[in-house]
Amino acid sequence: MVCCFCGYSGFQWAIDNDMWPARLDSIKPLFEEARIDSGKSEIDAEVWDKIAPGMASQFDAPYSVPLIAPRPLLLLNDADDPRCPTLGLQEPASKAAEAYAEAGYANKFKDSNN
Repeated sequence: MVCCFCGYSGFQWAIDNDMWPARLDSIKPLFEEARIDSGKSEIDAEVWDKIAPGMASQFDAPYSVPLIAPRPLLLLNDADDPRCPTLGLQEPASKAAEAYAEAGYANKFKDSNN
């Protein structure tokens, strides 16, 4: 069984919706060094990509979480978690539910937010 209890919201969603500051604040020195290395005055999507290439694209949660199918998966998240707002969880959870249904294992997928 795989149990994702934190951090499965999409990084690109967080960037697009300006919901990434809480994540940034949890490891600010890392982001500051990447910003400096990038010659940027502010932390932006390019800085994110320097830290974790592909994290806001092909390795983002909407693409990676569904790959867990057909293994049992339970997604848990605190509704008040500033690092993973509930709205950012909808796309990864929806795509995972689709992948499980298509594989014939819808019963092996649970999402605490639905």
